[in-house]
Amino acid sequence: MFRNLTSWTNCGSQQLLRGQTVTNLNWVADIRGALSVRALAQVLDLCDLLEGLVLQPGIPDKHSWKFSASGDYSSSSAYQVLLLGAVEFRPAERIWKTWAPRKCKFFMWLVVHDRCWTADRLAKRGMDHPVCCPLCDQADETINHLLVECSFAKQFWFLFLRSGDFQVLCPSTGDGCFDSWWEKSAEVVGKPLSDGFNSLVILGAWSIWKHRNRCVFDGCSPSVEVALSAAREEMMCWRLAGAKTLSFFHLEELS
Repeated sequence: MFRNLTSWTNCGSQQLLRGQTVTNLNWVADIRGALSVRALAQVLDLCDLLEGLVLQPGIPDKHSWKFSASGDYSSSSAYQVLLLGAVEFRPAERIWKTWAPRKCKFFMWLVVHDRCWTADRLAKRGMDHPVCCPLCDQADETINHLLVECSFAKQFWFLFLRSGDFQVLCPSTGDGCFDSWWEKSAEVVGKPLSDGFNSLVILGAWSIWKHRNRCVFDGCSPSVEVALSAAREEMMCWRLAGAKTLSFFHLEELS
């Protein structure tokens, strides 16, 4: 921290070690040479730290880490210090701690940050885009409309969530934000079913998105039955890959 105070380090450190001049801050007189603004600020900070300091002869110095209650350094406490002032990302645990393929987790991260290339984002950049939602053809397409407001999505979610007896949690008229609906529904489900429910939500959103892309790029017609069939096959693959939390859901309900 005080690498610019070379003269002070050479001349004043001996006095500090002997316990002399600390109380009266006489060590400041040992500083030689012109100081930069940064170095001067460091000197003033050091003065504040030494104010009221009483050295006890015969007692060795001890390093103390102020960011832990014990005074001992740990990597976990250092990590917490790095996160001080950070903005909390509330859906983080629901996305990254839930069993799902990484591409699906990344898609969910894009969803909650509104970074999916739906019609509204394409229009802002002057790019070709669907005039209306490709699935319902009733409203402008946004990622929240596509996943919770669209009539297609509501019908899909009702039938899809029925595989886990969660159909009462399907998006309603007042649900205009996908992440808010997901958070609220996960809280209602509670532990230990919330882990499976979160995987189910990621799978459902991913299935709607893939079906939307087939309609946009491949010219397919919107079909809830086709989307459910694709979701059923995807769920079987997830189970085989290790999604144990989905083993309690009824695949026959997606037929």
